[in-house]
Amino acid sequence: MRKILREKARELILIGVIIVIGIIVTFIMPAFFSQLNIINVLYSNAVFGIMAMGMMLIITTGNIDVSVGAQYAVSGMVVALVARATGGEQPLLAILAGMGTGMALGLMNGLIVAKLSIPAIVVTLGTLNIMRGTLNLITSGNWIDGLTGPFAKFANLRLLKPINGLGVIHAITGGKGLMVFALPLAVYIWILVMVVTYIFLYRTGVGRDILAVGGNKEAARRVGLSQTKAYLLAFGYMGMLAGLASAIAASKIKIAQPSNGTGYEMKLIAACVIGGTEFSGGVASILGTLLGVLLLGVIDNGLVLTKVPAYWQELATGVIIILAVGSSAFRTMKPGGRRAIKSGGDRK
Repeated sequence: MRKILREKARELILIGVIIVIGIIVTFIMPAFFSQLNIINVLYSNAVFGIMAMGMMLIITTGNIDVSVGAQYAVSGMVVALVARATGGEQPLLAILAGMGTGMALGLMNGLIVAKLSIPAIVVTLGTLNIMRGTLNLITSGNWIDGLTGPFAKFANLRLLKPINGLGVIHAITGGKGLMVFALPLAVYIWILVMVVTYIFLYRTGVGRDILAVGGNKEAARRVGLSQTKAYLLAFGYMGMLAGLASAIAASKIKIAQPSNGTGYEMKLIAACVIGGTEFSGGVASILGTLLGVLLLGVIDNGLVLTKVPAYWQELATGVIIILAVGSSAFRTMKPGGRRAIKSGGDRK
């Protein structure tokens, strides 16, 4: 128990913070703790949650990708084009087109970083502007709207029905059933992505190679691990998830536009760092990243419900990032506080 408390201290603190914020907001606005609002928080943050898994992988390699918003925008336009061309009758085709486009853009970033040894932030700043500029040039800034058919419905598709007649639960919900099980498909996709990421990172050889390369590049090179392969996998995975997220977003709002995804990279980086993924590489936390996304989502939702100006969320996000990075650096500097990957462990 002590070991669990020590290793999961950050995650436990995040859970506590989310609960405290929830209690405070509920006191001001009781609707915050309603089933409808809880489902709304999950549904609204599914896109960020999916993309955060990819950003976590990139940061784990010791890199950073600030072009993810542009990848998301390009992929979203491709998704919308396919969806409109098929009348929305082939949602899987549109989703795969978006994922393929995003993966191609991510692999391009990874290849340039690996082969030219240019810092990832410099490369992705360049590709960010190339992607945005090319997209705006081709589309002239025009939207694609009016998406219809099964594609326009899949993100909010409810796989399960409310469960009635469960005694106390039935009484609490006013006879409406246990709605928490009737989550939109987008939330289930988010959960599936987290499971797949966990298996990939901790239960496969290539996933452990990514952790090793991020933890100590020189040691990884000496034992024959390929840095290029690790970078391509991480950046390609990020791009693929950006494409998947863009398809979900297009299904939710029925449109796609070239300006989509602007500023997403900062929110994704914040969620990962808050959750315990270290900028220095080699340490990742899937649970922590999930909690980081939820913390930012709860803050955003709480500010909206309490009618606080939206720019306060940006201020809060900036403060949280500084505190998260500062606590990570403090933990690393403490005696015996070296990153777990260097001593043969990792955080999940």
